[in-house]
Amino acid sequence: QHAVTTRRIGDNPYKFDDHFSRHRQQFPLIWRGQPIVHPDVAYLAPCCTMIGSVRIGAGSSVWYGAILRGDMCENGSSFADGNQYNQTSTQVFELDPHRRETSKFSNKDVGGGIFIGDNTNVQDGCIITANVDHTRIGDGVTIGHLAHIHSATVHDFSLVGMGSVLQEGVLVESEAFIAAGAVVAPNTTVRSGELWVGQPARKIRDLTKAEREKLHYQSNEYVKVARGQSGIMELGGNLPESLIQYTMLGSSALSEDDTATATVTQTEEGGGLSEKKDS
Repeated sequence: QHAVTTRRIGDNPYKFDDHFSRHRQQFPLIWRGQPIVHPDVAYLAPCCTMIGSVRIGAGSSVWYGAILRGDMCENGSSFADGNQYNQTSTQVFELDPHRRETSKFSNKDVGGGIFIGDNTNVQDGCIITANVDHTRIGDGVTIGHLAHIHSATVHDFSLVGMGSVLQEGVLVESEAFIAAGAVVAPNTTVRSGELWVGQPARKIRDLTKAEREKLHYQSNEYVKVARGQSGIMELGGNLPESLIQYTMLGSSALSEDDTATATVTQTEEGGGLSEKKDS
């Protein structure tokens, strides 16, 4: 009922008393750490999920349906230490090199944390885990829709294509390109500036200078897109007065009489805006 209510341009947005989404984004765990998000993060979708030892850097974004599971971290309590690993820290703590042997005599997990640098985008439906070691993702990395990354390392300004899989121990150096749907075998090293394709993935060729530059451009553009959605949970049925001049309903497009009576309604097709005059 509220979604189709006609509203006048410039009136106060309708506020629901109930929460729009009860989905919880961040899940702290007593022994496995808590998510740490930089105060200047670009965007966290309301339906993304971060569990345990997860760190998100400034300008980064985690999109709709993405799941980041740091719930098997061997030293997860370090994430709760506000003095050493605070919201702006980029430090990656070391794991016990003998943790696998000692875990045989205890219930201690042997995994790591998920560390995501600055201006990196984790797109819709991605799954990132750290069950056997840290997952390290650098600055300016683009991770395409539905990609899987498991205890792997991705250096700065690389691109992990849609639906691709990085298995345990994979190392992707800077400005590398993993094509959509590629499956990179465990403990594989993808050198800087290489293009890998296929199942199993293999090197096809080196990227051109223009292609490597585009990796920087793409990650920067995604930061802008992410910041543009930062207020998406603020419900309202109209545009603020400051933006009316940029729409087809601005004073330059309508006469004075029309502007006073024009309203906007939500159309059934595509959710766009349409003009409707009061009778």
